Amino acid sequence: MTDSSAAKSVSVYTVSIRNTSYRFQARADETVLQAALQQGVELPWGCGGGVCGICMSELMSGEVVYDAPPLALFEEDEEQGKGLICVAYPRSDLILHIPEVSNI
Repeated sequence: MTDSSAAKSVSVYTVSIRNTSYRFQARADETVLQAALQQGVELPWGCGGGVCGICMSELMSGEVVYDAPPLALFEEDEEQGKGLICVAYPRSDLILHIPEVSNI
């Protein structure tokens, strides 16, 4: 007999915002922005769909993936280590640099 209520294990990662005291947990099945907002961490964002680019941040350390290539993330941005946190799913612990977020 199988236990139908057993939840599938989902990886959880730590996200740190460089030069701030912000640190929060993000599951592999939620975007970095979703995790931040659910935990009361206010980060810059606009459309929530990878179209406007307001949430662009520099990925100092770690890895993210996207369901589809975000429209506002150009090749040059990605080559410079930038990403869009509104549509980025973590695949490791992350350290992000977001200039708009001041030290608290």
